[in-house]
Amino acid sequence: MTITLELSADQERTLEEGTARRNANIVRQVLIQAVDVVVSKLLDEPASQLGPAEFDTLLDSLATDFADSPALSDEAVSRAGIYGDHP
Repeated sequence: MTITLELSADQERTLEEGTARRNANIVRQVLIQAVDVVVSKLLDEPASQLGPAEFDTLLDSLATDFADSPALSDEAVSRAGIYGDHP
């Protein structure tokens, strides 16, 4: 995921000044303000959910992708095979 920080003209100017003066506190403060805006936007967005048609498309795609994969053996999916030497 790529997150882009958008700075106002004042924030950009302050960031440039802080960078020129090698002042980490100024740079950090501008970046924290910009990140806070992004976090708020991300949390305000409704969680995305797949509709039935999109879910079916995704399942078909997975089935196609794994069609040539070998099936797991009975031993691999048995309790003993899963837990092995662990009680």
